[in-house]
Amino acid sequence: MREEKKSDKIIAIYHAIEDLVAEGADISSMRVSDIAAKAGIGKGTTYEYFSSKEEMVVKAMIYLVDSMVKRILFRMEELDSFQDKFLLLLGEMEEKVKQRACILKYLHMLSDMNLCQQMHDLLLDNKEAEEANPMRIIRYLAEQGRKDGVIGNMFLNEYVETAIFSRMIAFVMYVDNDFEKKECNVQEMKQQLYDGLCRELTV
Repeated sequence: MREEKKSDKIIAIYHAIEDLVAEGADISSMRVSDIAAKAGIGKGTTYEYFSSKEEMVVKAMIYLVDSMVKRILFRMEELDSFQDKFLLLLGEMEEKVKQRACILKYLHMLSDMNLCQQMHDLLLDNKEAEEANPMRIIRYLAEQGRKDGVIGNMFLNEYVETAIFSRMIAFVMYVDNDFEKKECNVQEMKQQLYDGLCRELTV
């Protein structure tokens, strides 16, 4: 029972940090008391599970990315084709552009020189961090593409993964930019990115 309560409180802390970052908080000015208040727990309780604010933030980032990766992979497992899975990924990205910005904000703030060493130490032996890798999604897609015969076997894995990743970035840029006039709608852009990927990688 104690472990269940501990897990609930840790997750509450992670979500509190996520919300604070989304609201524009900066790590340098964020206080443990702010995190605790947002999580609905006492400040002293946070130190039962974490030794510092930096540890809380790094592990919150890991949790956020890991949850996203697992959710997308789970939804992909329910689909059959490479095309359906690729379009699902773009759909997830379309819905979560703001969350993507939140993740990038974490990475930017954690790159501060005062936090780099602490972050390195925290991630060095963290198995959960190994799982929280968005490349798992891209590799899964690449395997499905080969299985479906969409991706030719002569292409190196690194090339295939780069090609998929480049389409993801292009789509995020399309969705995230407020063009005065877009030549095609979001659905058409998704399909064009998929068609272009197939032309590049199919024999």
